[in-house]
Amino acid sequence: MNKYVKIVLVALAFGAIALGIVLAGFTIPLSTGIVTDPREIFVTIGAALTGPIGALIIGFMAGIAEPGGIPLASLLAHLAGTLWMGFAYKKLVYERTTKLPMRLLGWALLVLVYYYLIVIPGFIVGLTLFYGLESPWQVLLESYPAATPEALITTAVTTLAFLALSKQVQKPLW
Repeated sequence: MNKYVKIVLVALAFGAIALGIVLAGFTIPLSTGIVTDPREIFVTIGAALTGPIGALIIGFMAGIAEPGGIPLASLLAHLAGTLWMGFAYKKLVYERTTKLPMRLLGWALLVLVYYYLIVIPGFIVGLTLFYGLESPWQVLLESYPAATPEALITTAVTTLAFLALSKQVQKPLW
């Protein structure tokens, strides 16, 4: 099978799961008063494995149907986040770490950067640009502690998932 066809098919599968989770309304209430969903597990792993081409597909599918009815902000955040994972996993983790403990640590750091430096700020920028959010700095500062449980759970679950994957499956498709 052609490498690009494989990337697109795998990305469509991961993106469809992420979109399906949102459309099904599968949310988990957090103690911070917000709800989360497990789509980021599939978004981060799928983007990392499929690279930039797959990242665009997955980011679009993950962000197009946001539960709060604000898809433009979600699209911006998810596209930026998946592109980060698509490039960073291969270039910063996979190609530079051969031993599993370091690869898992690298992975965990990528997911935390995904949340705290890309997706959360990207979402706030999207809310500001597309929906006229006032006081974005205040909302950003309030978003970090509110999103921490989701970020930590996603980091833990995806790190355990990578631990379970064979070295061949951990290899990026691009």
